Amino acid sequence: MKGRIGGLLVVFLGLVLVAAGLVLKFALLPMMAVWPDDVDSTRTYEGTLVTMLNPAALATMDLANLFISDVPVTVERHVTTEQVQGNKALVREQVQAKGPDGGLIAALNTDPDGQHTTYWYTINRRTTEHIPNFSTEPGVDENRRGLVIGFPIGTEKQDYEGWNDDYQATQTAVFRGVVEHEGVKTYHFQAQSGSKTIKDPMVLAMFPESLPKGLIVGLAPQLGLPPEVLQGLATLLPLLPDPVPLTYVYRYATDYWVEPTTGMLIDYAKDEARLLSLGGQEVEVFRLTYEATAQSIADAKKDAEDGKGLIVLFGTIVPYAAIGLGAVIALGGAFMLRRKRTAAAAA
Repeated sequence: MKGRIGGLLVVFLGLVLVAAGLVLKFALLPMMAVWPDDVDSTRTYEGTLVTMLNPAALATMDLANLFISDVPVTVERHVTTEQVQGNKALVREQVQAKGPDGGLIAALNTDPDGQHTTYWYTINRRTTEHIPNFSTEPGVDENRRGLVIGFPIGTEKQDYEGWNDDYQATQTAVFRGVVEHEGVKTYHFQAQSGSKTIKDPMVLAMFPESLPKGLIVGLAPQLGLPPEVLQGLATLLPLLPDPVPLTYVYRYATDYWVEPTTGMLIDYAKDEARLLSLGGQEVEVFRLTYEATAQSIADAKKDAEDGKGLIVLFGTIVPYAAIGLGAVIALGGAFMLRRKRTAAAAA
């Protein structure tokens, strides 16, 4: 009798370990593999402000300094988790642009204090996609859809729809393949767009919304427009209201290198331009190119390694060890019971 009870206990222990492994892998791990509630990371990018319309020069009609060109720029991106509610998270992103002397570039830092540009996101912590605003933060843009702040944990070999604030619509990040980048196995994605009308009020605030006809006449030759466009513009201007409302468009190309297990963005490079649509011609009034610094890439690699280690530990090593050990113990208990029954039959 005691031998039978012992065998049953061994079988039960084995089954408990198997169940624990299954629960850890299929129930607890998905709960752990979400956007963390303690994100506080800074990434730095370096690039060039290729072109920017100079608001001060425009205001004084200083045509010789109408454009700022080829200025080295450093962009800091600070992301924090501000609030968590179950599978929902409120995330703040503050972007700060600095010139070569470390001074802030006021036109690129659009917050009232001129120190940053701030974005607020409410996301699904598993998919990093936009969800309706569950917080009291009024800065969340309820129009957003798709990915808004990075890629999901467990990024797959597929295209993703991401949100573009400039023209207030989604744009596809196309999966280009698996590549080793900066010593890490990554999924490479590309997103790009031709010229589309800018709708974001925060971006439009960077540029004049209208100009007097007389100012446009004086300004047009400085914009590098072809002679035939200048002639057409001279014909068109009398037909337009005064001041003339202006339209701006946006185009960009971005490369992303993502560590798929964690969804960590290892490297990032972007070329973006905003253009004035004038007389059927697009005039570049802003262009910025930038990419991640070596230090930011190193920080991202470390974060990815740490996160991947935890996911592998609790998603593979511990569950399969528990399942395997439990199966062995259960089989051992079953063998004990069988021997007990065989001995009893012989007696």
